[in-house]
Amino acid sequence: MDFGVIWARVQRAVKLEEGVFAEIGSDDAATVQAMAVMAGASLISGLGPIIGPGRFSVVQWIIGAVLSATIVLGVWTGIVWILTRLFGAKGGYLELFRGMGYAGAPTALGIIPIIGGIVGGIWALVLAVRATAETQSLSTGKAAAAVLIPIAILFLFALLVGAALFAAFMAA
Repeated sequence: MDFGVIWARVQRAVKLEEGVFAEIGSDDAATVQAMAVMAGASLISGLGPIIGPGRFSVVQWIIGAVLSATIVLGVWTGIVWILTRLFGAKGGYLELFRGMGYAGAPTALGIIPIIGGIVGGIWALVLAVRATAETQSLSTGKAAAAVLIPIAILFLFALLVGAALFAAFMAA
């Protein structure tokens, strides 16, 4: 695995360079690279709890970060890919998977308490929209819808669960 190529692509992706996600999506070697980018970002953003009062061992942190990043990347990509079909997308799952892996790089900012996770998460969403548009041959609007609809559904679900817990707490 050529880390120089990965790092150069991460830099180009974060800068929203036109065509970088299409390039990543069409490169078969980028599948493992995308998983490495997500795992690396997850490892970096997870350093906060490790540096603080030890909740996890280093081995647990590494295994958990790598596994969760890979699983989340696969499931998230699948959900977005299915939605892109509704908008007439042309690209395949693996092309989107590769792009989404690189789009997750800014989540490494989660190492910075509070603001880092927010900024990194928002920038990762922007990159996810670009990756979806480029790898699936969609307009930015359709790509944004495919990326944001599942997030809106999760947000509404969290609000409903929160409201139900609040109601149960108040009733008790």
